[in-house]
Amino acid sequence: MEKFKKIFSPLISTNKGLRITTAIIMLLLATVIFKIGVVAVSVLALFISSLMIYEYDIKLFKVSSTKFLWDLISIVGMLCLFCLNKCTYKFPVYYFSVVFVVLFCISNLFNIATDRRHWILESLQPVYIGFGIMSLLYLYFLDVFSLIYIFVITIFTDSGAYFIGGLVGGPKLCPKISPKKTISGAIGGILCAFAFGTTFLIGIAWFVGDYFGSIYVLALLTIILSIISQMGDLFESWLKRLNNIKDSSNIIPGHGGVLDRFDSILFVAPVMALIIAFLKEGIFYL
Repeated sequence: MEKFKKIFSPLISTNKGLRITTAIIMLLLATVIFKIGVVAVSVLALFISSLMIYEYDIKLFKVSSTKFLWDLISIVGMLCLFCLNKCTYKFPVYYFSVVFVVLFCISNLFNIATDRRHWILESLQPVYIGFGIMSLLYLYFLDVFSLIYIFVITIFTDSGAYFIGGLVGGPKLCPKISPKKTISGAIGGILCAFAFGTTFLIGIAWFVGDYFGSIYVLALLTIILSIISQMGDLFESWLKRLNNIKDSSNIIPGHGGVLDRFDSILFVAPVMALIIAFLKEGIFYL
């Protein structure tokens, strides 16, 4: 037992160590869930969505319980329908877009009636969370390589920005939104994502045959998604700054909230899903 404590105590005694330990545990759990199959992944997606809605509604904007329950039921219900529809392997962009618009309008009516200051931001859940998670599910159902790819992009963008930004320093990227982020970090994040993301896609292209058709397309796509990833990070930082909070919650030890971990993915996943939908099925395939 003492040897065990000596080995693992450094990992849990500091914030960085705690972050690394938690990340490893989450990665192992995700691997197990992926191995179990579609039902487990769908349940995980619904659970994560529920936590995100809770953090967005209750922790960030402190909306009423009625508004929270409406968002929870509507978005989770919508994702349940999408999971049930997965057996067709279609991406019903048109039908779900209509549903999102209707939910968005109804959600706005709730906020207009209460005359809240940030009623537009408080009505973004169907698009921000719902569409983001639905896109992740779509990628899992139809093209799991692209799902892994966007996680590679977001992870190495975030890691590259953190380490290179801390090492190089320099002018701030958006000091009013996120004081610690630097321009050098943003560039470093793009370079790291470019190196690892493009390498991953080239490997997949070699393994399964032609993927996107051109090394230049792969490189450009990786850079664009890395920039979008950082935009997602900045958007969530802006939401927290707007509400004077540091983390969306403390659900994940060392990492903060679920939104803090998925902020970039929620921006990148819809873009990647639409690209895959266009390449494989046609963008309005029903």
